[in-house]
Amino acid sequence: MSGETKASGETSLLPAALARRLGFMLLRASAGMTRLGAETLEPLGIDGRHYGVLAALSELGPVSQETLADIFAVDRSTMVGFVDELERKGHVRRGKNPSDRRAYALELTPSGVKVERKAAELLAGCEGHYLAPLSAAERGQLLEFLERLVARDVARTGREEGR
Repeated sequence: MSGETKASGETSLLPAALARRLGFMLLRASAGMTRLGAETLEPLGIDGRHYGVLAALSELGPVSQETLADIFAVDRSTMVGFVDELERKGHVRRGKNPSDRRAYALELTPSGVKVERKAAELLAGCEGHYLAPLSAAERGQLLEFLERLVARDVARTGREEGR
């Protein structure tokens, strides 16, 4: 282990070789935020994946499962599972897609709207807690940097919102 003392006065428990690897650090930070988010959302009976679907539908309105799969960069069968779970909970309904009779248009139910709003509120507090070691400016920078990386990945893979 590195045991190096950081500028903040904290001692790193990670091997230096891993602490210098962006992929590892992003994965570790994501795991921490995912864990905290799951604990935060547990009383609502949903997890972060469910919240993502609810939030996308809240902002975009009725869309196809294919569109959601593209947004979240998951395969179609994985998205069907998320939607099935949300439909069983009464938060999402499958309606007819006026532009493609073979596809469903997913939309929030009144219960889904309520849960999405409460989850967004809870997650704002959760993120604030997780990001407490960063200043407001650093939080903004982190989000900006991640947005750039994701935008590049979306452009590279051809996955785009609303497709």
